[in-house]
Amino acid sequence: MSELEASFQRDLVDAWYPRSVDERHGGYVTGFDNAWQANEETNKYLVGQSRHIWVLSQLALFEGDTGYSAQARHGVRFLIEQMWDHDRGGFYEAVTQAGVPIEREKKSAYGMSFSIYALSAFHAATGDEAALEYARKAFLWLDRFAWDSEAGGYIDDLSLDGNWTRKRIGNGDTLAPGSKDYNSSIHILESYTSLYTVWPDEHLRQRLQQMLEIVRDRFVQEPGYLHLIFERDWQPLSFRDKGRDAVLGKLAYDHVSWGHDVETAFLMLEAVEALHGEVDAKTAKTAKALVDHAMATGWDERLGSLYEGGYYFEESGPLEVVMPNKIWWIAAESLNALLLMSQLYPEEPKYWQAFADQWAYIKEYQIDPVNGGWMSVGLDSDPLAASRAKAYRWKANYHDARAYMNCIRMLRGEFHLTRH
Repeated sequence: MSELEASFQRDLVDAWYPRSVDERHGGYVTGFDNAWQANEETNKYLVGQSRHIWVLSQLALFEGDTGYSAQARHGVRFLIEQMWDHDRGGFYEAVTQAGVPIEREKKSAYGMSFSIYALSAFHAATGDEAALEYARKAFLWLDRFAWDSEAGGYIDDLSLDGNWTRKRIGNGDTLAPGSKDYNSSIHILESYTSLYTVWPDEHLRQRLQQMLEIVRDRFVQEPGYLHLIFERDWQPLSFRDKGRDAVLGKLAYDHVSWGHDVETAFLMLEAVEALHGEVDAKTAKTAKALVDHAMATGWDERLGSLYEGGYYFEESGPLEVVMPNKIWWIAAESLNALLLMSQLYPEEPKYWQAFADQWAYIKEYQIDPVNGGWMSVGLDSDPLAASRAKAYRWKANYHDARAYMNCIRMLRGEFHLTRH
């Protein structure tokens, strides 16, 4: 416990703050090299900016403020003033360092979900009404333009005006407008859970319930993994029938992602607890299946931690590891999910043991012992990981921050879920 708390302070709090706060331009710095030297030329992205706001808001609650709400407010101001599209509504996906919109980036449900997540968390930490107003506005914009009123679910790929656009799947191939993917869907679930805790609106509650059911009952496949992309009518996108080479060339759009599976287990449990005050049997069973399948098929039995991705080349055949890297966010989400499952199922000691093994792996291979913070890839899968960037567009600190804070709360007995 003390070891986890010490790492939380050194490798999360002290590593990222206040150095991430961009006092010159507003918002937060996007890029840092391996030794935490800032790359001041990089653009700023909605997801990364929002994740810093969320983390700082959670730190304010976790630590009793100590100045974190002021650092979060710095980002909220940038988000509202520089990233909100005051003509068409919704948040821009990206802006320059100084806050000028980069319109070629268009808009996305994925990015919008993180703005809702951040602003609702900031309101929870501070009571700030402007943050709640923009969280509601983002929800209403997303629901107006991205919700599929005929087939259900949210469309991720949007134009600046909110029109559905085609999803590129590589080599010039596209899907017709209206495709749905689990990555945007699980984070919409996450953001709506957060917003619902501070704004228990009936329409929002309905959408949260619908998204829980869509993630649990459509995206999750037997025996316990998420299918990545569906077309608008819920036909699954798959390259299996095109042969091994075609699959390996399109893994970004069709594979089993064990990190997303264990993350989704947590997000579903969190959502159902917010909706109903307890975890129902169906959701608990599905969450358990996601974690069990990940541990059975994607876990490194020798060193610990989950691999990045696998593939069922034959529908009823074995799941083959095809993406063998150990990614930082997957390790973080595993840590959180395994301890949570240990609490939900104390009669099964495998979860506690796997949690301990995951933490041992993180200490040995994921944390930079020289410069602090988490490396993007574990040293066992990339011996040069210590020389690579600590932060970039897709690497901020919300996965590891959430894992640290949730696990510390659980170990302190301050957080638990109730099985029905």
